[in-house]
Amino acid sequence: MTGSRTTLVCLFAVVLGLGAIACAGIERFKPKEGDAIAVWRITNDPIVRDHANYHNTQCWSPDGRYLCFTHYASNGRQFGSSSAAEVHLYDLHEQKDIIIEKGTNPRWANKHNWLFYLRYRPDDGPRHGKGTQVMWKNLETGETTRIGYGIERLKYTDCDDRWLYGYGVRGPQDKDRMPLRLAIAPDSALETLPGDWQVGYNSLMVNPVHPMIVSRDHNYRDYYYATEGTRDIPFVARHFFDHDLDGENRTRPFPSMEGSHFSWSGDGSVFLLGNGMMRGKIWDEPLPSNIHFLAGISTGDVSPCGRSGRWICGDSGVAEIRVADLRSGEGRTVMETNSYLCFPSSRDYSGPYDIDLKGSPDATKIAFVSTYNLKDGPVARIVESSDDMIRVNSTEGFPDKGRLINASGFGGEVLSYERKTENTFEGLTRGLYGTSKDARLYKGRPLTSFEAMLIPEELRKDLPLKQSGILNIIKDKDSPLLLQRSSDLYAVVIRLPDRPHLRKVGDSVQLVPGENHWETCGYHLLKGGVKITDSPVRPGRSLELPGEGEYTAVAVEWSGLSSKPSLPLRIRSRAAVEVLPDKPDDFSWTRQRRYVADGKTVTETVHLHDGVVQRSWYLDGGLTENHSLNAEGKATRRVFYRNGKIARRQYHDSSGYQITTELFDPDGFITESIQHGSRPRHWWYEKGVPVKYTRASDTYVRDGERWIRAR
Repeated sequence: MTGSRTTLVCLFAVVLGLGAIACAGIERFKPKEGDAIAVWRITNDPIVRDHANYHNTQCWSPDGRYLCFTHYASNGRQFGSSSAAEVHLYDLHEQKDIIIEKGTNPRWANKHNWLFYLRYRPDDGPRHGKGTQVMWKNLETGETTRIGYGIERLKYTDCDDRWLYGYGVRGPQDKDRMPLRLAIAPDSALETLPGDWQVGYNSLMVNPVHPMIVSRDHNYRDYYYATEGTRDIPFVARHFFDHDLDGENRTRPFPSMEGSHFSWSGDGSVFLLGNGMMRGKIWDEPLPSNIHFLAGISTGDVSPCGRSGRWICGDSGVAEIRVADLRSGEGRTVMETNSYLCFPSSRDYSGPYDIDLKGSPDATKIAFVSTYNLKDGPVARIVESSDDMIRVNSTEGFPDKGRLINASGFGGEVLSYERKTENTFEGLTRGLYGTSKDARLYKGRPLTSFEAMLIPEELRKDLPLKQSGILNIIKDKDSPLLLQRSSDLYAVVIRLPDRPHLRKVGDSVQLVPGENHWETCGYHLLKGGVKITDSPVRPGRSLELPGEGEYTAVAVEWSGLSSKPSLPLRIRSRAAVEVLPDKPDDFSWTRQRRYVADGKTVTETVHLHDGVVQRSWYLDGGLTENHSLNAEGKATRRVFYRNGKIARRQYHDSSGYQITTELFDPDGFITESIQHGSRPRHWWYEKGVPVKYTRASDTYVRDGERWIRAR
């Protein structure tokens, strides 16, 4: 049973053999909170979980036209079975939901519109053995090819799309998994990478641009757990290793003091560390190396946002979407997704509602999943609370009497109210259905409607059982908690595509694509603000302009999202415009200008559209200070130099408040990293190796290969 999807299955198949197609357009709406341009609901089925890959595994095709996801359909008895799960594509250009076939684990190649997924054929051998087929769907040719067997979970392709990596199972625990790879060719032989690897969901990180892999070694984790006195260790210390693509040439380990989620930036330049301030290791810095703050904002899970490496995205709080712009070092919260499931347990069972966000190739959109009805479900923000009343910013959209979701910690709380006013919920009953009645009602946190979170009444008849993982938590088969919605796929538009540029070259005109243009399908030309093209002109084509006038160009994505117009270009006679596929070598989006102020030489980097983005000061020819500026012209990253070498780096918010400080020694190593604010953190390093850490009133010091609490 798949419920009443808003898309109806069409009775035809696409020419390229992509399977059945469900026909419907994207629902587009403004988010209830935040500064996003728009939210697009890609799927709408409250019964079946749609999931666009775990954490940082890309769901966007390399050209941004398609989103892949797994539709966890029922096998007639229960949801969540891999035997019934379906691999889907959503074509943003045609606005069609395309069913590939039954399977799981879809993911993309780095450079090509190649989709990989797992197909289960029990008659061909045991699951995760010979029966698990690794499939390759080439959307460029329409061909579907089996490239091998026996991978339990797919990870990534290498930077040149020659190999597909994943892992298999030697035993029942995470530490028993082994790293594997297959050549991207028909019926390839499965290769096990050499060495004592132990891999899992958040390891085997293949760089998207450079021929290297970073792995996390669970041996170190086991060592910390097994050593006497480890109850004084506040976190699981992680050690990482660099490898080449064959799994050989393993480097010495480099430590990260805190456990976190990890990813590569879109351009492969930085190995990103989540669960804290956005920070990372430069890909080719010798080990042990600095862990750099990258922006003045924190995140939980961290993921690439765009292929340029300029942007990073991550989640925080109750499934907030956050984005950092590494050009300026500024971060911002885009929106709250309110994705949550309430459970009668305080353990971490967040998998079914984690938003697992990923940015599109040009960082114009972020895909995520949410269990909440983001279009119609109401949201209130807590102002204050007492035993029998919660004051909020507004109760608009909530029923006069109903139930609320307090998404506080794992498990959360369902509570009821007997009445409401414009700004209060009154007559509270806490901790319904075994959820925590002691959950905190934090000021500023969201409350959502439990009624809006439930599967509609008309869809509840003869529902199959929830997946076994949820049934193991909610054991009462009559609990309303089992009627909570499953996750749908969304995309939030965070910025418009980059503007192209028109320039005169001799007797012809060139259209230079915007700085990021991986998702651009073509361009519209306008004369005097009126469109003169019927359909977007593809890169590599040319077009005759109809005589004298003022022309502009607009970039159009496969999704239909359009840029602002280019700067105008006036021509005096008929001319042909050549649509370039890439920026020519003699064109730059920025220029330098210099002036003298207060006895120092000042150099500014001026962007064609964004104005001044960087300002540097020199004294006697030596660099003394450098500021990176946000869109408001505020210095959000400030770097100070001594004798031409970096000595201190600071991140500030747009109001000027200092968020972080990093101190460097003359050799370029970070000696101290400080996070200011209400939850201060302080790290000390010696030549890239952490030696001391404080948070609030607690201090921890390195003791050989262990961390102990200082007395």
